[in-house]
Amino acid sequence: MRRLRRDDGVIAVIVAICMVVLLGIATIVVDVGSLYAERRQLQNGADAAALAVAIGCARAASCPSTSSAMATATQYADANANDNQTTVTQICGTAAGLTPCSPAAPIGSWDCPAQPTSGPLATAPYVMVRDQTLTNGSTLMPSIFAKAIVPGYNGTTVKACARAGFGAPSSAHVIAVTESLCEWNAATSNGTNYAPAPPYPPNPAVSYDRVIYLHTTSKAGSCPAGPSGFDLPGGFGFLDDPTNTCSTTVSTSGTYNDNTGVSASQACKTALAAAQAGKYIIYLPIYNSVTGTGANGVYTLQGFAAFVLTGYHLPGFSAASWLTGKVPCSGSDKCISGFYTQGLVPAGGTVGGPSMGAMVIQLTG
Repeated sequence: MRRLRRDDGVIAVIVAICMVVLLGIATIVVDVGSLYAERRQLQNGADAAALAVAIGCARAASCPSTSSAMATATQYADANANDNQTTVTQICGTAAGLTPCSPAAPIGSWDCPAQPTSGPLATAPYVMVRDQTLTNGSTLMPSIFAKAIVPGYNGTTVKACARAGFGAPSSAHVIAVTESLCEWNAATSNGTNYAPAPPYPPNPAVSYDRVIYLHTTSKAGSCPAGPSGFDLPGGFGFLDDPTNTCSTTVSTSGTYNDNTGVSASQACKTALAAAQAGKYIIYLPIYNSVTGTGANGVYTLQGFAAFVLTGYHLPGFSAASWLTGKVPCSGSDKCISGFYTQGLVPAGGTVGGPSMGAMVIQLTG
């Protein structure tokens, strides 16, 4: 007779084995997925916090107080967490007013990459922010399934780090109007004298307001046409504007064609009128040499300046300076008036240009 085997309990064993496998898969899918989502929120928060604190540092001679910087960092870190809760564990850096950064202990994959050892970012001042999970008063990100299969496991503290450097831009997206280095040197005493930044009022002294010629036949400007002033024969101070927005992305030491139209484009009229009425900063590329004439003119850029437009006189388009009450020039001359100050390029850019009043913030880790 064939010996009969009892199969009682086999199904239960199979179900038990399957449950272990399913729990393992659930641990990977749910718990690890939660950790990655938390890590992304913390990284977004650290990035936003580092940028916000760096903006405060770049706008002043030194960074805000430790308590003010911590409040700013916490605000931005919390705003990027789904539960609006994080812990900012450290704000540090090389920017004036900050304490030097200590290495993480132990250094893990969550920490910022090492500071660059070469190039502009190696010497640029920076702010570093480190943050970590805060859930219901605990730093542990609680597990859902892992604690069921890993003895003693109760959760993980997720961490993130961000570093933001700041300095003068080597490239930026700016208005497609350019001024000569000669004009900038004369107006700022070679970069040693800037007007106060907005908002206005209180207005800066009237002596800051300068007439800057985009094109002149009378040679009435502080930088007359010709090699000494780098004015472009047949040019009118406008860069080529391929998108017809009166804006362009340019880099220092780059060469760029001029736009030879005598009249400002409608886009530039709109941009200049808004800047003059709003009394806010526009960012100008500054050129240090020109070649060619007319349609073949080429500007070589030196850097970027922060400029407040007060008035203008262009063909069929004029406004008196809101600081002096006078139209800056007349007749066939084409000019704008205003003053140079210091400010942050809102569209950002790349650190590494000469200091001419404009600044950019850049995440570096």
